[in-house]
Amino acid sequence: MPQHAAARAALERLASRQGGWAVPWPCVHEFVAVVTRHVAGLRPTPVPQAFEAIEAWLSHPGCRLLGETAAHLDLWRALVERAGAVGGAVHDARIAAICLGHGVEELWTRDRDFARYPDLRTRDPLVPGLHEPGAPVYSVARIDSATVAASPVRTAPPARPPSKRSTPSSTSPRPRVRRSSR
Repeated sequence: MPQHAAARAALERLASRQGGWAVPWPCVHEFVAVVTRHVAGLRPTPVPQAFEAIEAWLSHPGCRLLGETAAHLDLWRALVERAGAVGGAVHDARIAAICLGHGVEELWTRDRDFARYPDLRTRDPLVPGLHEPGAPVYSVARIDSATVAASPVRTAPPARPPSKRSTPSSTSPRPRVRRSSR
């Protein structure tokens, strides 16, 4: 995957910070679905290896999994109705409601559709802010798994994401853009 190293580095930076970090349960399910599916040109991750990755996250003392709270139905309904969410956006509203129900201050995601839920601040973890180490990552490829992690750590607002369009040079083949099903 073209952005695997950058994603891993972002998660390692997150794990090294003070305070905890969390992953909503629906994102864990989505992770397993995405990494184990057959996609042309990519080998799927074996199911046992996908679960080993989850177990590695959970072995970190600051990591916890987030599920629905007692207020979930009210939060979820309000988000769905306010955003006019239908289809896949309803799933995104579920993730947003879980995060808001647990007081998550920032959701790390590459999915810009979460902007329809303004009560939850989002950030693209592969585009470092000015206060973070590393040069910005610009790429035409998109991670299929929309949500990377949820973090209660406050940071600066995200940098503007790069354009999805790219002008290939005459000597290099045009990059292949994979789109998520959402």
